[in-house]
Amino acid sequence: MPSHQPDHEVALQALAAEIDIPKEKAAEAREHFMSLGEWLERPESSIADYDPYVAPQGSFLLGTTNRPVASCEKYDIDLICRMNASKADFTQKALKEQVGVEINAYAKAHNMAHEPEDKRRCWTLEYADGSQFHMDILPCLPDAADYQHKLEKSGFVELAQDTARVVDALAITDKEHPDYARYCDEWPSSNPLGYAAWFRDRMAIRFQLRKAELAKERGILAKVEDIPDHEVKTTLQKSIQLLKRHRDTMFADDMDHRPISIILTTLAAKSYGNEERLVDALSSILASMDMHIEQREDGKWIANPVNPAENFADRWAEDPELERSFYRWLDTARRDFGLYLNASRPTEIPEILMERLGTGTVQKAVEAMIAAAVPAAASVPAAARVEEAVAEVKSAGRGTSPYCA
Repeated sequence: MPSHQPDHEVALQALAAEIDIPKEKAAEAREHFMSLGEWLERPESSIADYDPYVAPQGSFLLGTTNRPVASCEKYDIDLICRMNASKADFTQKALKEQVGVEINAYAKAHNMAHEPEDKRRCWTLEYADGSQFHMDILPCLPDAADYQHKLEKSGFVELAQDTARVVDALAITDKEHPDYARYCDEWPSSNPLGYAAWFRDRMAIRFQLRKAELAKERGILAKVEDIPDHEVKTTLQKSIQLLKRHRDTMFADDMDHRPISIILTTLAAKSYGNEERLVDALSSILASMDMHIEQREDGKWIANPVNPAENFADRWAEDPELERSFYRWLDTARRDFGLYLNASRPTEIPEILMERLGTGTVQKAVEAMIAAAVPAAASVPAAARVEEAVAEVKSAGRGTSPYCA
């Protein structure tokens, strides 16, 4: 008779599913930013002539958004609001204020309890508590030509000629820029969509295979190209979600020194080898993340893959505690996940890892994986097996050999 006991892969998959943003919340987020986009481009909009384009950036675009640790916390959704205009049409200040007029009108028309907040680079919309969202909207302009020129000037000629990496580059607003209120060609630049294209390439093999699997699961009429990108989740994305959750709980009382997500995401993506199993992907990533950190004369360097002249770790030189915190987190993550991966049974979740991922989260994941593993005709009722497994998790000790990089 075949065994129906879960293994470490099943357990990690269940844990990743438990911390993932729920499908209904992801759909709600898409509805929110689509609604905002429709408002900005309506005929009565003062910026409609500039074809405003609202789209996600950051973790929501990359598919690495986690549900909040606490139910009272909100999802942070980062958006761009790209105007089809040039730097001759706007100063940064004028662009920020013009977009702000419509965002404020949107908030008022939708009876939002809080007025939009004018932050350094973006506008922030706070949705009602029950919605659990706040959205940061970054006003910006297309900037491919200037971005390409900057890359070439910095010596990155090959990258500058990679259309997929530069075509969506942006000029963004920043209140602290010296020419914020003046017409000029030198705006702060960003390229979140180019970064997303690079990130997608890092997991391209597994991404396409997963799309094909989903199409097959949906029947003979389903086509790979019909599967929405946001419905695909690779082992890279799941690994990053697990690592981010571990980091969030570890630095819950020291947010100022918490390793930033762009560093974790970049190093994880560079370490990823399109592993099929989450166990293998997570192990590979943890083993080699720090190998992609360069030591230069001016300190540690984690290059932006779509703009190597930008150092994601630039603040480490200003505040050495940030660098120490990253390495402390990496050592801790290696130990905590290593204790689990070396445990003889997948239900033996070490107490420290339970704390890092959230005890309630782990218990729900174990319930789900045990229930899924129990065959319908089992002699012991499924509910009883689930209770037994949960009790085992609560009393489980630590694993044995720690993870070795």
